[in-house]
Amino acid sequence: MASMATSEMIFFIATLVLSVAVVGVLGGQTTHLALSMQNSAQDTSGMIQTDFSIINDPSQIPYSNGYVFYIKNTGSDGFDFTNTTVSVLINGTIVPQSDLKFTSPSGSGELMPGQVGEIVVNVTLPQGYNQIEVSLINGVSKNMEFQV
Repeated sequence: MASMATSEMIFFIATLVLSVAVVGVLGGQTTHLALSMQNSAQDTSGMIQTDFSIINDPSQIPYSNGYVFYIKNTGSDGFDFTNTTVSVLINGTIVPQSDLKFTSPSGSGELMPGQVGEIVVNVTLPQGYNQIEVSLINGVSKNMEFQV
């Protein structure tokens, strides 16, 4: 009888050790999943709070030492507005940094909510319809078809 109680005690302790190990693994995985979801939510929140629009009239793009495009920050956060943080593609071809000039109202290189900045693109464009795509460093992008 005593040997039966001892073997049951060993099985009980082994079951407890195994249960604790499983709980530890599942707890670690749950923590990892929760942190991943939190990071993803922060990235998405940043993209939602950072937004802009290209506010030109597509049929009348001004020209002053290059085509002038007006960018309005419609988000709730400011963003860097320089040739190293904003990419410009015209007709699917990236415009070199040397052919771009960025102007923000404060001259600080940052476009705050509600402000309108200018991108001057000094390239030769074919007559007719063209397309511009402006992308921020965080992945937010807008495009517009315009006529030259």
